[in-house]
Amino acid sequence: MKDRKLLIPVRCTTRKIYLQHPPAGRNDWHVRFTSPAIDGSRREIFRSTGTKEIAAAKRIAAQIIESFWTEGGRGAERLKLRNDNATIGELLERYERAAAQRPRTVQCNARSLRLIVRTVHSGNPDQKPTSVLTAGLIREFEKRRIQRIEKHATSLNRAVLIQRTRNSTASFVRQARSVVALRKMKFYEDLRLSDLTAFRGESVEPPQRSLPRPLDMKALKAMEAAVPTLAEKDPAVYVAHLLFSRLGLRNIEIVNARTHWISDGSIGIINRDEENFFPKGCEGWVPIARDVLREIMKFQSLTTYNYLIPGKNHTERHKAVYRRHSKWVSQWIKGRA
Repeated sequence: MKDRKLLIPVRCTTRKIYLQHPPAGRNDWHVRFTSPAIDGSRREIFRSTGTKEIAAAKRIAAQIIESFWTEGGRGAERLKLRNDNATIGELLERYERAAAQRPRTVQCNARSLRLIVRTVHSGNPDQKPTSVLTAGLIREFEKRRIQRIEKHATSLNRAVLIQRTRNSTASFVRQARSVVALRKMKFYEDLRLSDLTAFRGESVEPPQRSLPRPLDMKALKAMEAAVPTLAEKDPAVYVAHLLFSRLGLRNIEIVNARTHWISDGSIGIINRDEENFFPKGCEGWVPIARDVLREIMKFQSLTTYNYLIPGKNHTERHKAVYRRHSKWVSQWIKGRA
């Protein structure tokens, strides 16, 4: 039975054409089909797309197929991706241009990827091929950073320095992997990339974290006592606080949440390509108590574009969540601001 994931979307024919696995010794997706009759004769076409990424292969295969229906195949050869892998510099140039994240986040992610490559492979990281992005690269990066610290550590500070290094190493790896996260692969559809699955999946030894300090119950009670006043003085911060304290949502989820995210008593924190929202970590649905939902919906007349947080525009909503709410909560929960 054919795998529907490999079905190539084409408009020029009603035939169902699928991506084909490569012949022995190759690792790029191919396409096989019978072309329309030319001078009364048909021929079977078997062409390489030049890429191992399914999304890019399907797009290129569709263009190859359509070229045989419209041009007799004359434009098919130039559609194949180049034989060599794209460089780190080309990858990052595309990422920095297309990523819809805060500029500082994009800059940090790109810098971390360059740091990892430069630590293991000397020279300009931008000139290295993307084929260096492997699980082994991450393991070697971690090993070298720990070795460098151990050379200078003493018996008194060794544990602290290694803990600090593991923290920063894990952070660098997370940031670098985010450049080639699955949801970002659409940025690179016309670049030839090696298989990045192992690089995405590799992790480093996590730092030994202590348990968080329990919150002061008296402070929490005092904060809850101040909530009714907050609802009157600053409805936007009040709604943000309900989503934060009752649902446990992150700031980025709160500021983006809209009414159509809510269905059957839950709010969907899931990939929403059309709104350029992608949850941090995993997707999921968070239940909302009826009384909490009623409170949130009371303020819909103050919102725009069906957002849950009151505000005329993105700037107002962002300030309410990231500034005013954080400042308000920090009166009782230290370090929240």
